[in-house]
Amino acid sequence: MPLSTEQLPALLDALPDPLFVLSESGRYLGVFGGSDVGFYHDGRHLVGQTLQEIMPAEKAAEILKQIATSLEQNRLLKVEYPLASSEVRGLEGADGPGEMIWFEGHVQPFPEPIDGERAVIWIARNISERRQLEQQLRDASVIDPLTHVYNRRKLSAELRRRFEEFRRYGEPSAVLMLDVDYFKRVNDQYGHSAGDDVLRMLADTCRGQLREGDLLSRFGGEEFVILLPHIGVGPAREIAERLRQEVSRSEARVTISIGLSEIRAEDTHFEASLKRADDALYEAKRGGRNRVAVN
Repeated sequence: MPLSTEQLPALLDALPDPLFVLSESGRYLGVFGGSDVGFYHDGRHLVGQTLQEIMPAEKAAEILKQIATSLEQNRLLKVEYPLASSEVRGLEGADGPGEMIWFEGHVQPFPEPIDGERAVIWIARNISERRQLEQQLRDASVIDPLTHVYNRRKLSAELRRRFEEFRRYGEPSAVLMLDVDYFKRVNDQYGHSAGDDVLRMLADTCRGQLREGDLLSRFGGEEFVILLPHIGVGPAREIAERLRQEVSRSEARVTISIGLSEIRAEDTHFEASLKRADDALYEAKRGGRNRVAVN
């Protein structure tokens, strides 16, 4: 038995995801579905209002752009976008998620004008959990699991970017390579668990001494590399010395040796400065350890 005209609104309201009917000018012509307050807010009060009235200008402009694209191309359009209840006027204190929500919007042209204006059907699906999982997977690919600093993969990508920045604009960047002096003794005498604690301590100490925008990475074993953008060897040496002193005063009772270099005009590859910092590190070790060497 076919549905009656009276049953259609109930059917639309039963949809798990909210469905918006939006005019080309951005007016809400209808709102249906999305009744689960664990995932959505009730948007029925939006009917009759415009995007420009209830949202920040840039958000409204972006949604209008997607509506126009779908109508001009006369096809289904899929878009992903973030939106928080605090960005929608009228949702203050309403039931629903308080954090930023990521949506996947399915935008489909409506087959005929409504009130003399072209319109689209916009179905908004909450994909926040998927986005969170994707971010966790991205983080896992570039984060060292023991120390929770960046890994070698992230370092290479950032060092390549800074190298290109130097070649285009002459923007300096310095590179520190450091490792724990006599680390093998720590593992042999106190066990690998104690060695892991030392590496975590070193990572925490580095984080406390670095600027926002500096990149700390675990290069391998007990070796770490720090990329210092926008400064040359002089200021970088001050940072290295301060870091060396902080580690020597730590409860772990270990010291570190540090090799320092910077990106240079004659470099033909982004890893050239890293190789010089590595050479400087071995020079620091040959010189007695617990010191900074520059190459």
